[in-house]
Amino acid sequence: MFIDLEHKWRCPTGEAMHALARQLDLPPPPLSYDWHYAVADPARIEEFVVAYENLALSDDEKFTLMEVILNSVIDAADTIILESHLWKNIVMLIENNIALHIYSVWYYASTEQENIEDAWFIAPDMRKILLQHQAKFAQPR
Repeated sequence: MFIDLEHKWRCPTGEAMHALARQLDLPPPPLSYDWHYAVADPARIEEFVVAYENLALSDDEKFTLMEVILNSVIDAADTIILESHLWKNIVMLIENNIALHIYSVWYYASTEQENIEDAWFIAPDMRKILLQHQAKFAQPR
């Protein structure tokens, strides 16, 4: 049902983290690559989305900011957000930039989890996006 998209692996770059830290008044990144988890903030989701939509961002910055957005949603730990206009907007941003975000979609879809209850609460929506787009990104045989 799901195609393995591990070959599309991508992670935030140091340059993108530093640029976003400056632009969004976030703590500077440490030496680890977990900065996008550490700066996630459910109270700032809307601000992050507006920044994604309106700032002149590089692809690396957009990728990294979407990671911050998705982790902020997950940190909210409230499934009610999935019914909001804000979440629909986030999904639209992902789909409009699917080539940039396909790895994140695959990752957060938690395809290795047979029981969706064991996955992130955004996994059902990520799985819908993944099913719609995964064939475009399958590794050639």
